[in-house]
Amino acid sequence: MWNWWATIAARPWAPSLALLGFCLAVYLPGVVRLPAVDRTEIVYADTTRDMVARGDWTDPRYGNVVHQYRPIGTFWAQGAAGWLAGDSLAREITVYRIPSLLAVMLAVLALFWLGRGLVGAETALIASALFAVAPLTVLVSQLAIAEGLSLLPATIAMLALARIYTKPDEGYPMALLFWIALGFGVLINALLVPILVLATLIALYVMDRDLTWLKRLRPLIGIPIALAIGASWLIIRAHQDGTPFAGMGWRSFLGALGGAQDMKLRAFPGTFVLALILGFLPGTVLIGTAFKRFWGSRDQALSRFLLAWVIGYLVYLEALSSKPGTYMVQTMFPALALGVAIVVTSEGGAGKRPEWSGFSTWPLTFALLPLAIFAGVYLFAGEIPGIIPALLIAAIALLFIWSGRLGREGQLRRWAAVGVAALGLFAITLLGVVLPSIDKIWPAQQLAKAIAACPAKEAALIGFREPSGRFVLGIPPDRQMPEALAESAEAKIPTLTIVEDRWKKRTNWTLQSKSLAPLPPPVGCVSAYNVMRGCPLHFRIYSPNSSEPCTIPAEFACPENTPKTGPEKSGDCD
Repeated sequence: MWNWWATIAARPWAPSLALLGFCLAVYLPGVVRLPAVDRTEIVYADTTRDMVARGDWTDPRYGNVVHQYRPIGTFWAQGAAGWLAGDSLAREITVYRIPSLLAVMLAVLALFWLGRGLVGAETALIASALFAVAPLTVLVSQLAIAEGLSLLPATIAMLALARIYTKPDEGYPMALLFWIALGFGVLINALLVPILVLATLIALYVMDRDLTWLKRLRPLIGIPIALAIGASWLIIRAHQDGTPFAGMGWRSFLGALGGAQDMKLRAFPGTFVLALILGFLPGTVLIGTAFKRFWGSRDQALSRFLLAWVIGYLVYLEALSSKPGTYMVQTMFPALALGVAIVVTSEGGAGKRPEWSGFSTWPLTFALLPLAIFAGVYLFAGEIPGIIPALLIAAIALLFIWSGRLGREGQLRRWAAVGVAALGLFAITLLGVVLPSIDKIWPAQQLAKAIAACPAKEAALIGFREPSGRFVLGIPPDRQMPEALAESAEAKIPTLTIVEDRWKKRTNWTLQSKSLAPLPPPVGCVSAYNVMRGCPLHFRIYSPNSSEPCTIPAEFACPENTPKTGPEKSGDCD
């Protein structure tokens, strides 16, 4: 029997230091090595970069777009990171991910600090480790979006509320902590945290028909504190457009209140349940056990609260939310982690397989999911893994198999340790090693590498209007159409030109319509893949001045038989 969970938990600073070091080891490789990947994080980063450059911290804009639905707190946090990093790192996405990294790490620590008052130090430590390595927790630690930052106030607010609900003797400091967290939640991500709290309270009322305990929250003192913190968002909205949210439709207004994640994806029924199941590994295998036991013991205050936390918010998400499930379910993970950790420590290593668990499957099947993910990445890229990635993938598979065997044998403390190690190594390998090495899925980074030695001050990028082109290459939208290139040519401004093959015909037609020379022979070619739209890209690079040609790396030399120009704007791939 492994006693080191309890051994670490019993020492004053050991659990916090262990969790901090573990989170840094798991999160930092991806934060540093992953190129700018998510459209929303690039919009956040470029908006923040521009805000800092203009010196106007009350007016975040993406080009000419005013962010009515994105609260100011996220921009302020990222702006502070950008200001500290300086102008030389203004286009490094890692800088703008630092607030998310810190917020998720602190959320993990908050689960231990506040959770040990509910379930004990050892159980809280196991819960924090399970929460830290859940794939969707790792995801929001990697991206410069509001959901990573809002995970901290959401976790603190809900755990403070849990302690007030389950412990009548909790005093004023816990209530004050709840209201402060609620206020910062609004400042960072609109009403996401208040909606989480309200959904939980409704579910609790359904179960116990009692709200008298809410007076322990000291609302007459706490509500003004929360409003004072969160009101900055509305004040800045009024500063920008006179009336907060002016011009927004009713649907857009409701969507803005529910969170800042703005994507073209729309949720289908079951999205959030599926995201919760797949995104909470390795704890997923014991969710059934935890729900069965807590439902049977819902006469206990903590069981009711954890059930209400998950069921209440999940019902809200499935019924009303249109946000992507991958960014919205993380706020339920602390409750799930506490529930699973209680199951782990209550077994006592007796060797009995838990009921309603996922351990009935053969241990080898536990390795299928990570192996399928890595195989899919390499098959898509048409590559084979190198020695180091192959060894890491083999180690991950063995750890998954081992964790399945331990769970099958009922050795749950050992399962927790090995499962946490397996998911941690999986995150490091996928986000810090494998994905950054697949060059073809990062078009903007490939183009930046190809033109790094080009002397031109002006550049045009035609046929690729993803936000990464603007952020990484510094080419604004008004330099991403053939007409802009023609204007530069008429003004005799040397312009480095990058044209995607689907746009070559239109670009030449635009130039010739203004009696200008067509595009010269390319000096370099870049082939990549637009993952966001799901289509291949073939770029040609044209030097602005034949007397001062670009020095293109050999890997980007144009082959003799370059791909034929496809139909104009085929497949909406720009």
